Amino acid sequence: MLESIEIFSHLTAIQLQKLESISLWRNYTLGEIIFYQGDHSDYFHFLLEGDVSLNKSNDSGTFEVHRFRGPAMFAESGTLQKIPFPATAEALSPCRILKLHRDPFLQLLQEDPGLSIAIITSMSKKIASLQRLNDQLSAPDSYSKIVRLMMDRPDIFSTLKGIEIAKIAGIAPETLSRIMTKLKKENLILFKPRHIFEIIDMKN
Repeated sequence: MLESIEIFSHLTAIQLQKLESISLWRNYTLGEIIFYQGDHSDYFHFLLEGDVSLNKSNDSGTFEVHRFRGPAMFAESGTLQKIPFPATAEALSPCRILKLHRDPFLQLLQEDPGLSIAIITSMSKKIASLQRLNDQLSAPDSYSKIVRLMMDRPDIFSTLKGIEIAKIAGIAPETLSRIMTKLKKENLILFKPRHIFEIIDMKN
């Protein structure tokens, strides 16, 4: 099973055996919490099947930081830094997750440069995604947040529900509905079948 995960596919039988010895396999149901923001980050998490959402809470409320679909590694930053998880992980569908104990896995990383590079690459992609999220959330108003989100992640407007998009943007669903109506009335976007839209003019 481990060898079917891309970043482990090059490992030797001995290395795979070491991984097996520090592995925990868990199944989660829809809506189940995998870990909470502030929990100890003792394990690396590899999502093999299903969808997971990372949600962060602060004084302004709760918003979605990232969404993953298996196969994917998630929340590795906190585990590598040995700090509490900075966000809560929730199963958005039935999930199968591989958990690897941190310290033995870090030892294996030291022995395998290829595996280390794979971890670094994964983190780099998430850092870029977090920077885009920060840009969206730092927009001066809700209207600007949605416009930026439409420019950066247009796919979510045809794949997610309005309440989920509002959560990502950190605004109320009612506010999102008003903004989308306003954009349509101003002929800035054109809706197509299956809720797909075309950006007509976003220069402003």
